[in-house]
This record gives sequence, C-alpha cells and structure tokens, in this order.
Amino acid sequence: MVALVACGTADEAIPGKICGTPISPDLSGPLLRPHGKIEEASMVDRNQPKVTAPCVITVDGKRALNFRFGWHEGPPGDLLTYSRENKVLELTEPARVDLGFEDSVLGNEGATATAPCKTAEGDHFTLTVQVLRADKLKRTLRPAVEAFMRTYMAETLKTLNCG
Repeated sequence: MVALVACGTADEAIPGKICGTPISPDLSGPLLRPHGKIEEASMVDRNQPKVTAPCVITVDGKRALNFRFGWHEGPPGDLLTYSRENKVLELTEPARVDLGFEDSVLGNEGATATAPCKTAEGDHFTLTVQVLRADKLKRTLRPAVEAFMRTYMAETLKTLNCG
C-alpha cells in the first residue's frame, strides 16, 4: 500500500499525522525545516503488518524523514551496537536514552526504540527514524529528535494496540 499526502504552499501546514501516527506539528516541524510541499510514501499497514515496512516523508521532492517500522519475535538485541554498526542506520554519537520504552538510542540525526507489542509477527515492535536534513556532525537537532521520538513512538504503539 502506498499513500501520498500533500500539503499546500511553503510553511502552510505540517501534517498532524505522519505514517499513520498522529503527531503534533510542533514536534515534527523542526525536523521538516525548511518547509515546503510535504509528501508521504508509506508501506505501513496497521491491519496487516509485515516484518518491516518503510515510510518516507519528502519536502519539495527531497527525502526529509525515513521511518522503518519493524515487528519481530523477541527484543532486537543491543540497539546501541546496532546504531553504531548498522550501515543503514549508523547514528552519529549514539547514546542510550530513557524515552520510556524497553530500549532507546538517540543520535545526532535520528533515533531507534523498541517495546513489547504482541502481533501476528512477534512480540516486539522497533521503530527507527532518520532525519536526513540533520547535520550529522552537529547536535543541533538532537533535542528535537528526542522530543519527536518520545511522543511518536508512544503514539505509534497506541495505533498498533500495544497498550
């Protein structure tokens, strides 16, 4: 399933729902600057989850946010090691942070978190968010990424009926 959502003119409206999860534009806005035409391409289907599903947000045709939704059996292992060594995620300056989930790691340009979630695919859900507009060498967006992930992951778990 691919869904495209477009917003009007620059700075007109940041969506209140991203990749099927409600989120305040106050939290997503800093990650989408500079604003423009926002579009979404999603393979996430909450009614029939897959093992993994991507969702991409573009601004004026350029990737701004990458999401990876993952359902699996058991915890995914050490998220900190994964964040350092996985070439797909590879966060800069990754550090374990307490976002209120089983495990969470924050970097300069993204975050990943896992929590228990019983589905047909397993008993855990892991979400990875990459902010492609972030400067990997600066910590500038780190507080915004942390605030976004704290709320977005919690809201996503609700949409998945994880509790």
